Amino acid sequence: MIRKRPTFSAGQSLAGLPAVAQALHADDRCELYALAPVAADTTALILVKGTTDCASEKRRLVDWWAKQPPHLLTVVRLLADDEAPKGSVCAVVTLQGRSLEKPLTEAKQDSLKRVFLAIIDAISRGTSIGMVPDFDPSLSWLAADDLTMVTLLPSRGPVPSDLEQVQIATKAFCRFATGIEPSATDSGVSSLLRWTKFGGEELMRIVDKCLAPSSPKVAIVSLAALNDTLGRKGTGGVQTASSLSGLPAPSVISLKGQGLDKVAGMHALKSLLRRDVVEPIRNPDPYARYGLSIPNGILLYGPPGCGKTYIARLLAEELGHHFVEIIPSELASPFIHQSVIRIRDLFDEAAEHAPSIVFIDEFEALVPPRSELGGHQQYKAEEVNEFLAHLNSCAEKKIFVIAATNQPEKIDPAVRRTGRLDKLIYVGPPDTEARSEMLALHLNARPVASDLNLGSLAEQLGGYSASDIRLLVDEAARDAFKRQQDINQESFRFAMSRVHPSVSAKVEAQYLSIEQRGF
Repeated sequence: MIRKRPTFSAGQSLAGLPAVAQALHADDRCELYALAPVAADTTALILVKGTTDCASEKRRLVDWWAKQPPHLLTVVRLLADDEAPKGSVCAVVTLQGRSLEKPLTEAKQDSLKRVFLAIIDAISRGTSIGMVPDFDPSLSWLAADDLTMVTLLPSRGPVPSDLEQVQIATKAFCRFATGIEPSATDSGVSSLLRWTKFGGEELMRIVDKCLAPSSPKVAIVSLAALNDTLGRKGTGGVQTASSLSGLPAPSVISLKGQGLDKVAGMHALKSLLRRDVVEPIRNPDPYARYGLSIPNGILLYGPPGCGKTYIARLLAEELGHHFVEIIPSELASPFIHQSVIRIRDLFDEAAEHAPSIVFIDEFEALVPPRSELGGHQQYKAEEVNEFLAHLNSCAEKKIFVIAATNQPEKIDPAVRRTGRLDKLIYVGPPDTEARSEMLALHLNARPVASDLNLGSLAEQLGGYSASDIRLLVDEAARDAFKRQQDINQESFRFAMSRVHPSVSAKVEAQYLSIEQRGF
């Protein structure tokens, strides 16, 4: 990836080397050039910049390159200090395999699993010498069989913890698979489903357990555990960070069951979803005897931050269907009629992979009331009409629609009527059992006082949404850090004085009134 102007242009040569054919990567830290002639086994020049101690950096890089798979990387020559630009280290290397600059969006699921395992091995090789790979796509090369990977540079800084290594591996995998950099607010799960053709729900669940686990009981916290989850028992002769530290590698602990069983508490909501959604879809014959059809879809509504998206994903897992997640902005287009075409393509894709689930978040933005649209917004009415046309025939195509919104009153009445979205289901703030589970999740791996009673604390947090609880734990941790002590009840008292529940009794009453009158 070219992030700044390269030092050398095509045709230039350095220290009697072959001419530069093209720049492959350039940023403030290093540059990579393909040298002429470009062949299957690429001869490349790597220039590492910004070092004041070239001898020390050269030793460090030699140690790193020596740990890379020799069938992928061979160091041909290290340039002398007087041959390289001042303040840099240069080496000529031979690279085989293929660059990961181009995302693996068309790769099969087995191939993607092998890539994930290759990333784990790359981290394990690095941590054995106190370094970790820099998984920049244009500095990473993959063998043709997807089993081994070479990264040209280590990241600077201390070796991260086991949990941080899992997150580094998972984010690198999502970036290689999709070409999209996971952000601090995006786990990578939605992009994995959206941009990889064969990613599948199994990989989605694994990524979720690494980056956004619903509970410490399902979290993957070590490379050894990630190895096991991906189906490679043990480490295959490659040491993991856990084994190097002399500590036993923890295994993945899962909540009993799958799907909605992973939701702590919320028993009434889970029973409703199983009775009115899961059972009619899984076992439609008894319902057909009574003239009851399979539902087209449901609308999950409630205050922000209460887990509507999370519950929709677990519902999809429970049903075991192909899952497509979308937000209205991804269907939007500056061109007239283009959004209509994208809506049609969305349902065509779902029908092709049926039985399938289409999950649409922020639903009110996609289907606003047509009666309130002005003359300059008539294109939106066309989009609502298109959505209605597809929604009418979802059940017969084995498509189930799950929509989520914080503002159900802003949805076109024709969309939310029965026969289209058959059930309107309120998802409120987590109950006491769920709050206790969330506290345990967010306190995992932090210093916690032995006398902190999570059950008692959870009872005090009525009206706190899932996102509120996460912020509350962070504030309690900051207070404990300032005091240089474990997180205790006093820390949470301080945090509760700063973080207030976002779902007041008045707000919840408004949502409950919607539930009672069904609009």
